[in-house]
Formats: sequence, structure tokens, C-alpha cells
Amino acid sequence: MKKCLPIIFAALLMVSALTGCASPKSLDQRNSSSEQNNATMQSSEPTISQPASSTNGTSSPTVSPNASAAYEKLIAYKTEDYRQQSVADFNAALASTPDELTVFLAEIADVINTISPDDENYDFFTTTMSFSSHELYCEHMGEEFAFFIPISKESKLCDYLDDEGNPVYEFTCFIESNVPYSIADLKLVTVAERDKAFLTFKEEMQNYLSGLSEIEIAGNDIKKMLTDKSAELANSLSTENMRLSPCEIYMIEINGKAEEAIQ
Repeated sequence: MKKCLPIIFAALLMVSALTGCASPKSLDQRNSSSEQNNATMQSSEPTISQPASSTNGTSSPTVSPNASAAYEKLIAYKTEDYRQQSVADFNAALASTPDELTVFLAEIADVINTISPDDENYDFFTTTMSFSSHELYCEHMGEEFAFFIPISKESKLCDYLDDEGNPVYEFTCFIESNVPYSIADLKLVTVAERDKAFLTFKEEMQNYLSGLSEIEIAGNDIKKMLTDKSAELANSLSTENMRLSPCEIYMIEINGKAEEAIQ
């Protein structure tokens, strides 16, 4: 089953909202990166470590009657205390062997491909579980950890819609990048600490871009501006046990004109 890992992980990357161990997404996926994809994946019956149980005897999260088998299985990891677990313990519970990892990646890809943004467990799957799945895969492959950050700015709303009924803006800017990071000891960083750092990084980068004017974005070296901002954030959010690096911007699109921006 080991040879299946890259295939399953590639499918997961296509729908992951925030993270990756360094694979750029194509331009035609940028507007749907946080939306569910209609494709689903088939997997064999899994053999996987039992979900970490809560020491507080919490009840199971609400599961929709229409939830898939993968959803029902993986939501069991959303225990009352999962945020306080170390990244090492949480990840190990998800998959501790290559075969378990193959099954887990197929299951999380299935869930993220089909979950609705208004699902009460949407954030759990697209942040915590997504971050952990990429760490497990990258660790298995001996690759650098990184999480994916898409940010955008749209302004000057037009009074008409496109052919698909979506709003049209006079000014658009889409940026895609990866943020490399390292964790010295996964046992010394909690799931809550990791998730908060990544989400804060993304939020602050989005706020920075949103605060720039159209002229500032189109008339200056936006790549350098964003890289410099990300360096500030990486420095402020890094801790003794987890170090973030400036973002690696690989795509910039302004008003429909895209350019490769790989550093």
C-alpha cells in the first residue's frame, strides 16, 4: 500500500484549504480551494489505531445522517481534549504505520472533498485534520513541513454577474504560497498551539493584503511586500519549539493576469 501514498496525497492537496508539504495548486482551482469537490475516493477497509479518547468522558460530536463512513470514523478524533494533546500524540493516533497512513489519507481526502462549509465540523477537518495529514505524509516522505496560504483581494463590484452567476469585480488579486515550518519536538507543541499559529498567520496575511490599495498592489513589488510581511509574522509567531519561515509565493494573479512567482 505504500506506493499508493503519493496518489492519495495528491488528491488531498487538490482540496486542502490551508496546508501542504509544498505543492502549488493550479490557477483554475483558486476560487474553489475552500469549497467541497464532487470527487470522492474509494478505500479498503481500514486498520488504524483507535481514536484518542477524552479523559473527561465527552459525548461524540454531532454527525449528520448523510455523513460518509469516513466522516463518521474520523470525527471520533474530535474529543473534548484534542486541542490539548501534543501534535505527536494526536498524529500518532491518526496513523502510526505506512498502511494506516495510506488508509487515513484516503479517508480524509474523501471527507474534505465532500464536506459542506456550513458543517459544524468543517473547521476541524479543514484545519486540524488537514494539518496533521500533511505532517504525517511529509514525515513519511522525509519532506519539509509547510502549510498552504491562499489570500485574495476583490474590489469595485460590478453591477452584473458572470456566466455562472457569480459577482464580478473590476479589481482582483489572488496570491498563493506555502509557509515552511519546523517543529523541534512534536511532543512539546499542542494541537491548539500549532493550529492557532497557522490560522493567525493566514489571517494576518489576508488582513495585510486587504488593507493595501489597488495602486499599491498593482504598482509595487507585491511579492516583496508580502514576503517582508510574512517574515515579520514568522518571527513573531515562532516559538522555541516551532519555527515558521517567510512564505514562499509561487503564484500571483492581478486582474486576470497570472505570473509564476516561485522564489
